[in-house]
Amino acid sequence: MTAGPAAPASPEPPAGRPGGDHTKAVVIVLIALICVVALVIGLFVTHSMGLWGAQPQAQTSVQSTGSDASDSADDGTTDSSDAESKAKKNTSDSAKDKNSDDSSKKSSTEKSKPSTPVITSSQLSDIADSYSSSDVAVSAMVIDGTYADSSEDATIATTSQSGKQFVAAGLYLPVYLAAQDNGDDNAKAQANAMMGSMDNNAGNMAAAAVGGWSGVNSWASSHGYKGTSFNRDFGDVAASNAGYENYSSSRDAARMLAAVDAKGGASLMNVDIASEGVTIPSDMIVHAHRGQGIQDTWNYFAIVEANGHKAAVAVVTQYQGQSVAADLMSRVLASVDKTLGQ
Repeated sequence: MTAGPAAPASPEPPAGRPGGDHTKAVVIVLIALICVVALVIGLFVTHSMGLWGAQPQAQTSVQSTGSDASDSADDGTTDSSDAESKAKKNTSDSAKDKNSDDSSKKSSTEKSKPSTPVITSSQLSDIADSYSSSDVAVSAMVIDGTYADSSEDATIATTSQSGKQFVAAGLYLPVYLAAQDNGDDNAKAQANAMMGSMDNNAGNMAAAAVGGWSGVNSWASSHGYKGTSFNRDFGDVAASNAGYENYSSSRDAARMLAAVDAKGGASLMNVDIASEGVTIPSDMIVHAHRGQGIQDTWNYFAIVEANGHKAAVAVVTQYQGQSVAADLMSRVLASVDKTLGQ
């Protein structure tokens, strides 16, 4: 019997499938890339949130106070821009502190400096008018600081008769001032002697040294003393009885007193008016002259000081007598003292 053909051998399984392996590799790579991208994104997000990578020293520096910033600058951690800004700020603060100190000093000086008081015409008139409306005149002015010798008299307090010419008994002031302005050494020496002792002879010699009474009157006119006119020697009773008289006003006299004080002549006036019945306030220093003459004239001319202030006071009277004039002067001084004490 003939054998049939042999059965084919079973095929061996393939060693592998190249197409399937390639696909699998691509998938693995994609998955790896996705993981890497996710990791990168995660790291970026967490870093942005400050969950990692923060520097505590930097945060402390940001949150530090001005004092800490100063310390870091000393450590060399502040850049040049910050240092310049800080320097400008310190300079500005220093300037502000200086200006503040200057302002404080100025304010303190202004507060400590007393304001200048003002004597009013009404306060003088209330006193003078109670004695006479025609035969009494009073003028006064505060003379703190440098007195400007001019014809302006807006700062002078006056009564209704302050511009009227009264007999100028005891008024040596125009001769003294004319000698100081126009006289030689002899004229000034004689004028000083006249002022210190109310010496008529010295006064007449001082007047002669500046051109006589016409020279004195010329000086008075050129300085705006419109109510002042001298026509006889001091102490010349005969000339007075013959109608030659010396005249001035309380307004002129007050201005002259201020000018005398400005020239340093107040200390030469030392008549003791208190011994003649004038009451002087306890806190007041008085440098005065007093004069008496025809028509029962009784005059007082004084430079007074109280409470750090000075004032010129002129009281002239006629037909009143010594006791009335002294009482009037006492009341005027009390009123001026009160004003200087404000």
